[in-house]
Amino acid sequence: MTALVSVVIPCYKQAHFLTEAVQSVLEQDYPQKEIVVVNDGSPDNTAEVAAAFGSSILYLEQENRGLPGARNTGIRAAHGEYVAFLDSDDLLLPESLSIRAAFLAAHLDTALVCSDARFFDESGSLGLLSDRALRPSNPANFRWETVEYCALPSTVMARRSSLDQVGLFDEEMRTGGEDWPLWVRMSLYFNLAYLDQPLMLYRRHGGNATENLGRVNASNRLAVRKIVNARYFNEYPAHFRARLLFYRFAAAWHTESRSVALSYFWRALKTDPTQFPYGLRVIAQGIGRTTGRLWKR
Repeated sequence: MTALVSVVIPCYKQAHFLTEAVQSVLEQDYPQKEIVVVNDGSPDNTAEVAAAFGSSILYLEQENRGLPGARNTGIRAAHGEYVAFLDSDDLLLPESLSIRAAFLAAHLDTALVCSDARFFDESGSLGLLSDRALRPSNPANFRWETVEYCALPSTVMARRSSLDQVGLFDEEMRTGGEDWPLWVRMSLYFNLAYLDQPLMLYRRHGGNATENLGRVNASNRLAVRKIVNARYFNEYPAHFRARLLFYRFAAAWHTESRSVALSYFWRALKTDPTQFPYGLRVIAQGIGRTTGRLWKR
């Protein structure tokens, strides 16, 4: 029996994109699907756009709680064995649902599957996500690569049972970065897989949250602080903890005292000395970014 896939689409101030997003799901060849649209207190005509789809979608409204709160509302209302995420400004490519659902059905030890993506804007294609960011070196199971690799939410399909076990998106992270801690948390318990083919279209426009570098950096610092302070942190393998601690060091270097920052560096070394070269790479990356910002000034 084909598993039901619930596609959760949060929407805030993007009613002008919503029709295309929903239509890209309706046009999927996968037969067992439901679409859950969550209006996150949007002040535009999201409700009117959604109403045009009638019973083809499950439409929900709530006061504004941010992207993680909207996604969580959609997950809780979903009926599917699998949950796929799609931001309201993105689109699914043909066969996106069927390819990912078939993979999960064939790999019962895998809780999450994601994919490559293609960027586009009003002028056309802008190339692949994998041309700009890292691919996992072990696509069949990248669970211990989630320190470096963050799956783009609109490429993700996950088992509902796995989400129920580890918990949903952190609703305190309203300004972004809520996806990475969830994938890291899932990696503690489950295998995660990557498909090296584009299965969705990521729309580039001025409203993308990732365009605000300051907000992205602040969200990343908050995310790694939460992970390192989590009660489950010591359950990760030593090499994974050490890498996260090196990132905690880099985050603290910008916003906390030097002594606090260095304490995370020494803690990382003590946790797994073999990860010292990795720590040096983190430092080199930080120097490179700082130099780049100064050069732009």
